[in-house]
Amino acid sequence: MITRDKLILEALRDLDLSPTMEINARDKYKAIATYLENNGVESDFYPQGSFLTGTVVRPYRNGKSQNYDLDVLVILDEEKEDTTPYQVKNRVGDILKASDLYKDKLDKEDSNCWTLNYAEILKDAGFSMDLVPSIEEVENIKEEMMYSGVPSNYISETVSITEKIQEQYDWITSNPLGFGNWFLDISNKQLTAESKLKQYRNLNEDILRVFNKVEDVPTYIYRSSLQKAVQFVKRHRDIYYDRSDRNEDKPSSFLLTSLIADSVKDEPSMGIEEILRHFIYKFIKQSIAIMIDGKILNPVDNRENLIEGYSEKRIALMKKWLGSLKEDIDILDNDKFRLQLYNNINEKLSLSNHKDVNVITPRKPWRI
Repeated sequence: MITRDKLILEALRDLDLSPTMEINARDKYKAIATYLENNGVESDFYPQGSFLTGTVVRPYRNGKSQNYDLDVLVILDEEKEDTTPYQVKNRVGDILKASDLYKDKLDKEDSNCWTLNYAEILKDAGFSMDLVPSIEEVENIKEEMMYSGVPSNYISETVSITEKIQEQYDWITSNPLGFGNWFLDISNKQLTAESKLKQYRNLNEDILRVFNKVEDVPTYIYRSSLQKAVQFVKRHRDIYYDRSDRNEDKPSSFLLTSLIADSVKDEPSMGIEEILRHFIYKFIKQSIAIMIDGKILNPVDNRENLIEGYSEKRIALMKKWLGSLKEDIDILDNDKFRLQLYNNINEKLSLSNHKDVNVITPRKPWRI
């Protein structure tokens, strides 16, 4: 009998960042780091966001899958009191603009980052890489975060990133590496030796030639059931909100990743379907630990309410979407469940053995 987890993994297979593409992306940001260093900018580069947490899933906008979005944190070796956000942001940008190698890939300046576009690295998929210039945050702000209730080991790598609004530059406290450590501490509890072995056997020959044993493969190549659950929820969200023509209202990936991980942080190893059910049940019951007094707290900076500024309409739409997600998961018949995966997750999923195909058309829009 086909298990639900197997069907979910099949639906996500070509939506995840492949090991080859992930290694390619990491090689590219290391090359950029070396280029900056050769041009007088000492910095450390780290994956951040879904690239760090292993929850990258192919974005879906305007009725189709898009190129991957990858975030990289660039921490300049400078003291906050000795520089300005304008200088930090443009020290990176000016070098990229002057480079024959990178200037053609460079997008226009974003509020927090510089974006490089790499088209069609594999088959029909490329990626954009958002480089987020930053410096280490000052100690008194780290202390405030610790007093808010966050363990010190998740605060030590907090940074100040730059934000440009119109022509004004400012600092914003951000803790992407602390969040990555927090999430991966939970995720690795869900990553069993058995699942690692299964994934190792499915790696392509080029990867296997480099890594001879399961233990040799970098941990970032493997995916836990928690990481897969987060990818599933993010993809379902993207398609639901795109069809509803409400992309501007969709809950952030940071919010969803925080809620899903926090809902299972004290649980033993669980399957993907179990995690999805557990998360939705606890969300409905308002019993996820970071849900307090109508707020959803940032797990690595309890001073921040992740839904601050969300209107009642936006929160109501989020609840309606999660109700739709629950309906999909609650489908008992595996054939009908596969059809929902085709309609609401991945239209490349095979339906060759499906007897009663009821495909949603058109793909967009699907108004509420």
